[in-house]
This record gives sequence, C-alpha cells and structure tokens, in this order.
Amino acid sequence: MYNPYPAAVVDPFVVSNPKNWRPVITVGFTMKAANEAAIAGVKSEVAEVKAAVVTMDEAAKANQKAIDELIAAKNAKNLETAKRKSFGDSFSEKMAEAFESNQAEIKAFQKDRNAKLILDLKAVGTMTLSNNLTGDGVATYNTRQGLVPSEKINFRDLIPTAQSPTGLYVTYRETGGEGALGVQTEGNAKGQIDYDLTEVKVVSDYIAGFARFSKQMMFQLPFLQTSLQRMLLRDFYKKENATFFTTVSGAATGSTTTSATVDAEQLVDWIANQLNANFNASFALVNYSQWARLLKTKPSDYSVPGGVIIDPAGNIRICGVPVIGASWVTDDKALIIDADYVERVETESLRVEFSYEDSDNFQRNLVTARVECFEDINLLRTDAVIYADFGNAS
Repeated sequence: MYNPYPAAVVDPFVVSNPKNWRPVITVGFTMKAANEAAIAGVKSEVAEVKAAVVTMDEAAKANQKAIDELIAAKNAKNLETAKRKSFGDSFSEKMAEAFESNQAEIKAFQKDRNAKLILDLKAVGTMTLSNNLTGDGVATYNTRQGLVPSEKINFRDLIPTAQSPTGLYVTYRETGGEGALGVQTEGNAKGQIDYDLTEVKVVSDYIAGFARFSKQMMFQLPFLQTSLQRMLLRDFYKKENATFFTTVSGAATGSTTTSATVDAEQLVDWIANQLNANFNASFALVNYSQWARLLKTKPSDYSVPGGVIIDPAGNIRICGVPVIGASWVTDDKALIIDADYVERVETESLRVEFSYEDSDNFQRNLVTARVECFEDINLLRTDAVIYADFGNAS
C-alpha cells in the first residue's frame, strides 16, 4: 500500500483498522498545509533576495562606471606626466641607451686608455618656460624699495632747539620803553629810561600720525618695519616743515624795503635791511624754482652783483649769507632769518613706536605704528625775520 507520509508517522494499528484513518488523514493534511506555507515563505524570501541582488548589481554597475572614469583620468594624468619628463629623467634615459649601444667601445676603452670613447646622445626636446615649468621661476627680490623721496632739508636742521618739560614755554619780549640815555650836564640829573616787556606763550602741540597693518603682512613683507619707519619719518618732516614755515613767515615783520627789480639785487637789499636792524642774516630760504632764477641772473653786462658768489655745485652766497633751496618754501618768496631769535621748542622728542596693544589689535593680529613729536616753534622777536616777495609771480 502506498504511504504518502513519512514512516515515522505510520502506526500499524492505524493502518489495519479503517476506523482510525480519519484522524490520520486530518493530521496529514494539516502537515501538508504547513509545508506549503513554509515553501511559500521561502519562495518569498528568495524573491526578495533576487530583488536585492538586482539592486546591488545595478549599483555596482553605476559604481563601476565612476571607477572607470577615475581610472581613465588617472591614466591620462600619468600619461601627461610621462610626456613631460624632467631634464634629469630624460638625460638618465639617454645615457643608459648610449651605454647599452656602445658596449664594445666601452670594453675597448677599459683595456686601452688611448682609445676614444664617444657617446652620441640623441637630442631631447627643447625646454621652455611655457612647456616645462609649472608656476613661476625663481625670483630675485630687490633689497631696496621704490619709496617717495624725503625733502632735501628740514627746518629743524637750521635752528636751535630749546627744551620745555611742561609744554608751556614763556618768553618775555621787549616791546617798548620811555626816556633816553644822554650825556650828563654837570650838576644836572641823569636821563631816566624804562622798558616794557610782554609775556609771549608758546604751547607745545603734537605733530603725529599712525599706520596700522596686519601681522600677516609684516611676515610676508620682511622689509615693512624698517621701510614703514622711513615713510612715517618722511611724512612727519613734511608736515613739520610746512607747519614751521607757515608760522614763521606769517609772523615775520622785518623790513622788505627795496628799489631793485633784479632778484639777486633784491636779496642784497633785504640782507642790508636785516643788518641795519642789527640782526644777523643767518641764511635766506627760497624755493628751488627761485634758486634757479638766481643762478640764471643776467644783467646787461652778464655779471652778478658784487658779493654774490656761486660755486660749481650751485651753492649761492650773497654777502656771505647762504641762500638755501627748500621745496617747502613758497615760490617767488625769500625768508631771511636770524637764527639767534628763532628756536624749536621740544617737550617730547620725535619717536616712532610699534604696538600690538592699540584698540583691538591683540584680537585681530594687527600692529600699529605711530610717529609723533610734542613741540612748537618760537620767535623771540618777529622783526628778526624778513619774508619778502621777489615780484616775479602775479
């Protein structure tokens, strides 16, 4: 009899008695349904695995395309690199080829020192900056910088300096008097005189300025600290020269009387005025354009007035008084000074300082460079200075 169920579930008593078949058949059908359900579950899992494999295969194909593109790019780069060999690599290859092809000559040269050995290197490509260099060549940096020039002479170099620790500098200037000295007549009273003095105050001011730059700039431009100091001092002197010239020329009350029309002759008259007032003419300041006009002085007899000396370097002296050119003097003017009566008053000396502690410099990695001097200029007497016009400009 055919048994569709495993032997483990067949009982002889059940088989021999038909009454007992129904329970067995019921159990058999239940197991069959369970097996079919299990098989269906396995099939579902297999279908899911197949779908996942398909997805993975598609992703792998996409990745493979990207990998192929990377490999192709790398191969192209390697090929480009191989095409652009360095001089050393190319030379080594050509030398190896030459040694390989000239073995017989080399062996003969080893045995006979009088033999000639010629290695014929095949020519390589000509190297050029455009074809064989990536980036820039080695630069040579100038140790000097093309800075704006300083003025040739500074006002402070021509006059003395007085110290004022408090910044308030007082001069008592004689401004008048009454009476007169005279020859005494026997038995009569002597002449009586008095003098008037006026207090003149000079209060020091700061001539100052600053520049701010980053520490990164300082490191990348190593010359910055020394060059910046020069630039700050240059601009300080420019401001100081302009300030002092404006103050002195504006206060000058010396006599400008002259009847001459030739520039050199006018200077002679103004120097005479200074001497007549019992002041010295320590020097005369003119602009370089006016200095050039003096050098080109050509009266009718092609000579210069007496007492005018011009040396080969263009230095001019009139009656022993040096005529000094300065770019900060107004053109067509002359400033004649008795240096005993004009002085620079200094409270705090000129200095250039660098600081990391200005404002928020510490937070922002900035550096501040400042230049300053606490000073002023003082005229003991205004009539010790002549500021005159040559009359060449309208």
